[in-house]
Amino acid sequence: MRNLLVFLLLLLGGGPALANTIEGRVVLGGEPVAGMRVAAYAGLDFSRPPLAVSAPSDDAGLYRLELPPGLYALFAGDAERNLFAFCGRNPVALAEERVWAGLQAVRTAAPRVTPYADAFNGAVEGVVLLDGEPVEGARVYLYLDAAEDLKGQGYRMSPPTSADGRFAFDGLPETSYFLTARKREGGGRVGPVREGDLFGVYFGNPLYVTAGRTQQIELPLVRKVQDENRSETFVRATGMAIAGRVIDAQGQPLAGLHVFAYTDRVIGHQRPAALSPPTGADGRYLVHLREPGVYFVGAREEYGDSPMPGELFGMYDESPDHSIRVTAGQRLEGIDIQVEPVSLD
Repeated sequence: MRNLLVFLLLLLGGGPALANTIEGRVVLGGEPVAGMRVAAYAGLDFSRPPLAVSAPSDDAGLYRLELPPGLYALFAGDAERNLFAFCGRNPVALAEERVWAGLQAVRTAAPRVTPYADAFNGAVEGVVLLDGEPVEGARVYLYLDAAEDLKGQGYRMSPPTSADGRFAFDGLPETSYFLTARKREGGGRVGPVREGDLFGVYFGNPLYVTAGRTQQIELPLVRKVQDENRSETFVRATGMAIAGRVIDAQGQPLAGLHVFAYTDRVIGHQRPAALSPPTGADGRYLVHLREPGVYFVGAREEYGDSPMPGELFGMYDESPDHSIRVTAGQRLEGIDIQVEPVSLD
């Protein structure tokens, strides 16, 4: 497999990329899991062939993969033990010599198929679980493909689950769907998953929905841990980035704001091309970019939907249309963004 990757890189006009290392631990409920082969994929569709597969994890749950610099989604499965593991940082950017990426495992159950009273559409029903117990207040998301890393609202989004953890999607066209579930402590519908939030990826993605049938599934969640905080940034290992501070009208740094970059002047409700983790007390941010181009850059407290009255919000104002041009490999420093409360006046 590695020879094939090197050959493809040569065809693209570059020299062979040196292999760097992704390593980490596979755990189930905090305990190490031995014998799990971690696979690296080009995207979050793990039904496709992997780019590389590790040796089985050792007794401490440790695994190791050597790969060229790039972007990888990490999953592991063991059908005999009904285990499925995923990395909370998916996709993982490998730009340094060594990257640590842990995977959390969940127990899986095969879906059940029952009749559905619609000959032209199907349905998906199920329960969201944490450690085998129903989760209240979680939202389940349906996506038609994995191209956008299974982020944002997707094709359909369920209401928050009730105390029994149940959700349902009716009247679904016959096709394949990718399912995820999230419960944000802040209660938001969309946005980065932060430390302490619950999230999960369905082990049977993509799930094929057949007309006249209901797929009954279980969707286990895990809790995001502290060492995965960097996953809030839509990182792409390109070297391109925008950095600076978020400040108020008096030039003082502000904490707790996200900086976003859109490729469209009308930012609307679409997902940004890149988003930073929340700023710290010094107001500093760093946004990694996928490709060169013109970006429309701003900062706000929340993520998803339009800014609400009273929310701190602002756009980069050193150009008339709030845009910044980034060339290949360029990292722009000192890009400060001033914010103020949104007012309807």
